[in-house]
Amino acid sequence: MPEDKDVEKLAEELRTLRKAMNELMKSFELVSQLAQNYLRLINIYAQYGELSIDIVIPEIRHDPIAREIVKIVFDLKKANISQIARELKARRGKGSRNTVREKVELLLELNVFEEVEGEKGKCYTLRKEVINKWFDLIGIPIRFEQR
Repeated sequence: MPEDKDVEKLAEELRTLRKAMNELMKSFELVSQLAQNYLRLINIYAQYGELSIDIVIPEIRHDPIAREIVKIVFDLKKANISQIARELKARRGKGSRNTVREKVELLLELNVFEEVEGEKGKCYTLRKEVINKWFDLIGIPIRFEQR
């Protein structure tokens, strides 16, 4: 019957339209989430004047050397005292191993860093929790799992 074919055709078109509408809704949700993350970043920037990892670690906000060391380890992924001191000296013009060692000990106590084995002995890396908090803050849905 031609009427049955018309009903079947309309039902198929309806299914296609529903599928397209669902895909469109997913796209709108993604755009909405991106807009919310962008507004959060602008708010953080307005509040703190920068988007830096020390926002997640308020204990080091007033310690420029510790902040720079965290940024160095964030950039290098993992580093030993000598590598951190060398990079600190390149960035700030000075950086003694003793100062770096003191600040790394502080960052270990604050649970910002963890000690890992490197090619030449002890190295330091940011704890996964700190990285996850940073990604949450800036709105990136990436999670680093614990070992």
